[in-house]
Amino acid sequence: MVNLLWGSCRKIGLLGGAGVATAGLALFAPSPVCAQKAAANPPAAPVGANSATPGVLPASVTSTPDYSTRIVGYVYDSIPITREELGEYLIARFGAERLELLANKKIIDIECKKSGIEVTAAEVEERLNNDLTGLSVDRKTFVEQVLKNYKKTLFEWKEDVLRPQLMLAKLVRSRVKVTDEDLKKAYDAYFGEKVDCRLIMWNKGEEKAAMQAYGRIRDSEDEFNRAARAQKSNTLASAGGKIRPISRNTTGNDELEKAAFSLQAGEVSALVGTPEGIVCIKCDKRISADTSIALDSVKEKLSKEIFEKKVNAEIPVVFAEMRKKANPRLLMGNNTEDLAKDVKELLEEPDNRANRIVPTGGITKPVTPEKAPAPSKP
Repeated sequence: MVNLLWGSCRKIGLLGGAGVATAGLALFAPSPVCAQKAAANPPAAPVGANSATPGVLPASVTSTPDYSTRIVGYVYDSIPITREELGEYLIARFGAERLELLANKKIIDIECKKSGIEVTAAEVEERLNNDLTGLSVDRKTFVEQVLKNYKKTLFEWKEDVLRPQLMLAKLVRSRVKVTDEDLKKAYDAYFGEKVDCRLIMWNKGEEKAAMQAYGRIRDSEDEFNRAARAQKSNTLASAGGKIRPISRNTTGNDELEKAAFSLQAGEVSALVGTPEGIVCIKCDKRISADTSIALDSVKEKLSKEIFEKKVNAEIPVVFAEMRKKANPRLLMGNNTEDLAKDVKELLEEPDNRANRIVPTGGITKPVTPEKAPAPSKP
């Protein structure tokens, strides 16, 4: 679940990437909570942060005459470190990778201001608490085991992930409608017929291996079980290929669902292509639909869930439109390339070239700026 949240943020560019894509998850899939336990107390806001927009300094501060020379620290008791020095230090090391993130946040902020949309600190905190409750984890674990792994702070998660998500969600709500067809699909996903099954997956590029193994696993339960426990996916292998029962409208892959629902107990599907790789399904049993629950009795609950999922699916689409309209032009290049260029230019200065040693037919000799022979061919 944490990985899904993190992945969705990358897809819409909220973590600094320029890529924009729609979510690959099925709209009505009942999501299992398979997260690491995770979260912690938020760190103090950086110098200059304000309560309205954390991490952003007001114009009244940045426009003051002494802003660049303002002191943020000392060494040797009296030698100052200025805000400008700190800024240049950070820009040189992290500027290029964070510029994309800043541009994305600025685009979202501008478009939301046009629509009168704001997100308060209380709303961000509520969203964080709801996410942690859904994951059944606490803040301390989330920070120490999840955010630390991604080298992010809780402050960054709130301001670079949750706040933009909430702003975009408010922006797209007017575009989302829940239809009768949506309700029917969601009802089928939760209460309709299911296929209890096991699955073997081969990675992309392993089609030949899948075809060679298919005959054996189709005709023998022992062979299928052996292959299921030996497959490359550790998660699938440890469970012997067992997955949650497949419902309609839950996988995001019509061909996969069609293959699963064509099976009776003990039957094995043909090889099915998916974005993740080649899949083979074995049906253990069919689970009948739950007819004890009427659609009307769960209509309101399903409508709310569908609406939120459709909002999340619409966010990447809206963000793509916003970026296209904003047409960001980022002028800061790759720091590593800049450094390599500087070093090369330094080495090519006359004083350095005069003492440079180059190979000349197996013999090394100093090369002067005035007369530098080309290396002989081997």
